[in-house]
Amino acid sequence: MMNYRALIVDRIYGKYTLCEGCFKAWVLSTDAWIVLFIVILLVFSLVLKSYLLRVIFRVLVFSIIGYYLIDLYLFKFLNQRLYLIDVQKYFDLEVFTELFNRDTGAYAIPFLITFLVFTSIYLLLHNRLRFNIIDKTVTTMVVLVLCITALTVDDTDYVNSTNINSIITINLKSGSSTDYSAATIKQSLHKLQEIERLTCKINGQNNKKNIILLVIESLSIYQSKLLSGIEDLTPNLDKIAQEHHYFTNFFANNFTSMEGRMALLTGEKTFRDIAKLSFDRGRVGYWNSQRNIPTLLNSYGYHTSFLDGANLNFTQTGKFMKGIGFDYVEGQEYIGYKDEPRFGFNSVPDKVLYNRVLKYIQTVEQPFFTTIITVTTHPPYIDPETKLRSIEKATKYADATAYEFYQGLIKQNFFDNGILIITSDHRSMTPVLAEEMAKYGKQAAARIPLIIVDKDYSGEKISHEYLQQSDLLNSLEYLVADTYCHRQDEGNILSTPPKPSQCIYHNRGDYRDRIDVYCDNGTQSATVRLSGDNTDIIEGSLSNKDEVLNFIAISRIGARARHKEFLKE
Repeated sequence: MMNYRALIVDRIYGKYTLCEGCFKAWVLSTDAWIVLFIVILLVFSLVLKSYLLRVIFRVLVFSIIGYYLIDLYLFKFLNQRLYLIDVQKYFDLEVFTELFNRDTGAYAIPFLITFLVFTSIYLLLHNRLRFNIIDKTVTTMVVLVLCITALTVDDTDYVNSTNINSIITINLKSGSSTDYSAATIKQSLHKLQEIERLTCKINGQNNKKNIILLVIESLSIYQSKLLSGIEDLTPNLDKIAQEHHYFTNFFANNFTSMEGRMALLTGEKTFRDIAKLSFDRGRVGYWNSQRNIPTLLNSYGYHTSFLDGANLNFTQTGKFMKGIGFDYVEGQEYIGYKDEPRFGFNSVPDKVLYNRVLKYIQTVEQPFFTTIITVTTHPPYIDPETKLRSIEKATKYADATAYEFYQGLIKQNFFDNGILIITSDHRSMTPVLAEEMAKYGKQAAARIPLIIVDKDYSGEKISHEYLQQSDLLNSLEYLVADTYCHRQDEGNILSTPPKPSQCIYHNRGDYRDRIDVYCDNGTQSATVRLSGDNTDIIEGSLSNKDEVLNFIAISRIGARARHKEFLKE
């Protein structure tokens, strides 16, 4: 079990970092502590006099091994670790079903049956075992080997170290659940209106163009030859970018699909909730969002729609999108998809989704705002054409079908009075490449593409300003309104030239209690570690440190307060 994880981790990260063989010893060392603990529990579960105590220790052994194996399974097929804080947030029937899809079920089902059979026999074993001299010798040798393994390898500084560390380490190294003191909470709630205060200006464009926001799942700049020079998986999107307007320094505010979409649609930085375990399915503080894109555009006479290729029950996506004001919300349950093939998360292929959108936008009143969410490039990266599990093939498919969609919009004369915004929800859930690290450093985990197709745009085709997902709300208000209102820290993607964000915030996926911050158009940077009142910068420096730390605290405390109000409704 331990050796198998070491082999998988080394195979994946050795390939991406051009250092095969570098990670085996590290994984064996970190996991040796877990296996050592299991061995000790196992011994007690077999030799204790009390049958009740033996059963309790066996349940502990079963629970730890089960957790370990699920964590290993998620990493192998989805490149994700099993965090306790994510169990209630993501683990529902939809996810469970996905673990047994046609691509992974061949591995999972026989393994699950075998594991349950052995577990049942082990739990029901009644007789107490007595260790003879051979048993004691073997056990002692195993313990010594595990201790030596655990102690002989030093920890390594690596951007994806949390995917290598043990299940205990990744769950203990988080300060995101540490609450603030009553005094800080009171002070922050008093200052909440100050950071949410809007400044209104009479210089909006007052342009009611049709708007399509295309969010291509996990699209990353390393996949673009134009944006990174590293891989060449998106030649068609690169072509669109070169013909129109693209951004070289656009950042995701988070590392997951749910938070990425929230940042795009609500204008919030989606900081981590202050809770060890949440039964609210995430989105704490956003269910009752009053300032968001659908609500804004509805007030200007737009028809707003959200079309997703996946199941809307996952993380209550459908309920949330309706709650923030979308006039129409549609997922893979659409009747027109009845006979279409299904892939990851029971989703339809991107091409099928795009064809549906092209028909849909011809039937709605103008002006309209449509958000499209693709799924093909989500783990496990199944290419709808070859049916193979390959991120390269899935990305090339997504690129080709997105270009076909773009051509379809041209045929419909959409761009005579329309804007297409192409971006991503987060960087792909794969290890950061060595080339990315060399070029971007830790920023590599947050950078995503942004392409805007607008025939009336007259500025520079290439924008280098530092901008982020949460700037889209402010930008669209600038587009459609005469008098538009914005927060002081927000950037503007659609102004000429674009206005950079005061500070970029990226909530990291490796260390869940860390936020990378880039201010002053990227000239200043720091890493903030969340820990209640002790939240502080642990790396780098910022001239506006106090302002940044206060903003994070007030935003997180304010989100919790809004959620409490929501629960009262």
